Amino acid sequence: MFRKILIPFVSLAIVLLLARLPIFPLVSEVREFSQDGESLYQTWDFVSMPEFHDAARFAKTGWLDTTWRNYLLLAAVNHAGLAFVFFASFKLIQGVFSWKKSPA
Repeated sequence: MFRKILIPFVSLAIVLLLARLPIFPLVSEVREFSQDGESLYQTWDFVSMPEFHDAARFAKTGWLDTTWRNYLLLAAVNHAGLAFVFFASFKLIQGVFSWKKSPA
């Protein structure tokens, strides 16, 4: 019974800790103004999920719809990756517990 509760919590803790690492891709649009005029270019950065959500919220209010769609696509990929990590760690921990349980 204890293992049934522990395994999902440990898997969730792994995902939450992983979400704090700067490993998720983010497309940033940079706008510069000079005497020659305005220039707009995109850069790729790696950020944590909270930073990604802050940037996406800003992009929704301040940029074009195409940029917002790019953020939505990246968010779907990033969240799918986190879901994969959750299920992979769940199965891995479950396997470790069942390996320890087998009789010698």
